[in-house]
Amino acid sequence: MVRDVIYKEPTGVPRNREQVLNLFNSFDKDGDGMLSKEEVKEAFRKLGSHWGGFRARRALRHADANRDGLISTEEINDLANYTLKCGYTLK
Repeated sequence: MVRDVIYKEPTGVPRNREQVLNLFNSFDKDGDGMLSKEEVKEAFRKLGSHWGGFRARRALRHADANRDGLISTEEINDLANYTLKCGYTLK
């Protein structure tokens, strides 16, 4: 008997969008105003993602408009939109 396993991301929506933006900005470890894939990955882990690397790759595809592999200050709103759409909440 084969069972289908369905993984569901955490649900719920943060009450304050600014919290999501502040969380991502806090992971800008080198202070260059850009978020690398590794920084985005760590932020998703903080949000409770079991697969931070997968979620970071998906987020970069969604939010990295100029395809430079980084999330800039101009692109961070798209990153927040993606995060909220996935249903992540802050712990």
